[in-house]
Amino acid sequence: MSIRPPKQLSDAAQDPLAAALQHEAMAEKAGTLARLTGKLEAALAALAETEARLAAAGDDVPRLEARREERLALAGEALWHVVIQRELCGLRRHGAFLDHMGVPKPVRLRMGPAVIPAKG
Repeated sequence: MSIRPPKQLSDAAQDPLAAALQHEAMAEKAGTLARLTGKLEAALAALAETEARLAAAGDDVPRLEARREERLALAGEALWHVVIQRELCGLRRHGAFLDHMGVPKPVRLRMGPAVIPAKG
């Protein structure tokens, strides 16, 4: 059995070029996470708008229900992208984030690739 020092004490961790590269990679990951979170916010807002229209709809209900399903799928896909990026950034617990963002349960259940039926 051999004992090795922690990674942060190795020569590679003290290399300034490696540290600069790691810093730049983390900055890119954080920037991507911010963009994806913005897309999630937009998808959730579009879904909320469609649900409000559906609640006030008269005879246009079938079209609005189809629109709601489409926006629900897109919000689920946006959530999926954000969760993947959060995990790439080392953020493993998502419950508080989802609550803070106000992600409804139907979107959480649809997290994954969007399946949108073809029109026509």
